[in-house]
Amino acid sequence: MKWRVVRRRSVMSDVLPLDDSTLISTRDLSTLPAIESLRQRLQQMAALESVFAIEYGESDYSFHPKWGRSQQMGAVKNGSGDELFAHFTAAGCCIIGFAHESAMSPYRTNPPELWPGLLSSVPADFKSSLDEPAFDIQSTTFVVWRLSSDDAWHTDDLEYSDDSYDDGSNDLLSRLLMSPVEFAEWLEENYEVDVGADIVTHVFKNRPLSTAQLSDLNPDASPAILKQAVTETGYPLQ
Repeated sequence: MKWRVVRRRSVMSDVLPLDDSTLISTRDLSTLPAIESLRQRLQQMAALESVFAIEYGESDYSFHPKWGRSQQMGAVKNGSGDELFAHFTAAGCCIIGFAHESAMSPYRTNPPELWPGLLSSVPADFKSSLDEPAFDIQSTTFVVWRLSSDDAWHTDDLEYSDDSYDDGSNDLLSRLLMSPVEFAEWLEENYEVDVGADIVTHVFKNRPLSTAQLSDLNPDASPAILKQAVTETGYPLQ
């Protein structure tokens, strides 16, 4: 899968998949990793981007290892107002997404209304996710969940819009499936830096980052600042 940079970081870049064969969406969640693998991947991506995002204040990928008691949260934003939140709790994981160009957006009506049936099957176990103010559930276009005891991801059986863009889940969920080469290219395009796929592979294997590796990634920042940025994501350091 190749990626195309629509806008530079200076104006909040947006990266979109070029390969239409990327099938992941709420219509087909078979390629979405299991809960723990997804949690790790969000943390890994956030840790890598944090090394370059220091001067910008906010990353497109973020991970909060202590969101709440026994809770973690990973987020993906595309710089154009679309966002995805993955809330990890003892119950499992609930993913909440918003794509502003979706015909299923609550803002298709005045006053805004969630798409019919959008939340009708979400288990009560995820009440804390749906009640979390930071996720702005009233702006949701899709919800995906998986209980710790489940062997697959779920979403409501909806009648989708006639628009092929549907609920925007393909664009946002596909950002979680980048290979080391693709994520290295994404970092390079967003931050105009050189990133080797080998270091991304190292992190995607969840191996601790050394001080030398951090300095190789961003030689312009002090090791202490780089360590602090990665530490905030909870990713392991040597």
